[in-house]
Amino acid sequence: MSKFIKSEFSVGEYAAYGGKFVARFKRGGRASFLNFLCSKFTVEEYFAQLDRGQAPLKILESKGYVALQFRKFLKEGGYPISLEGLSSMINARIDARAIPWPRTAG
Repeated sequence: MSKFIKSEFSVGEYAAYGGKFVARFKRGGRASFLNFLCSKFTVEEYFAQLDRGQAPLKILESKGYVALQFRKFLKEGGYPISLEGLSSMINARIDARAIPWPRTAG
């Protein structure tokens, strides 16, 4: 099992490793994504999951990655920076927006 070597990545809107697609970055978070990828996955492990049709973000989330866009909101809201914290924050926001069902007289 070989580790990722950061200098082997070609990065722009799309990241590639050894000429193979790694991920697309629409809204930033490239450095965070690639650092997590290099520290938690082997080349073979990541590409095997990618070849099975899994999305790049879902592959990293399988080992606890939280996207950079969400970390700020979790920290500001006092939630733990984890997937469980993200789920709790989303559920709390949904509950806060819930409109009670109108009662009818009768």
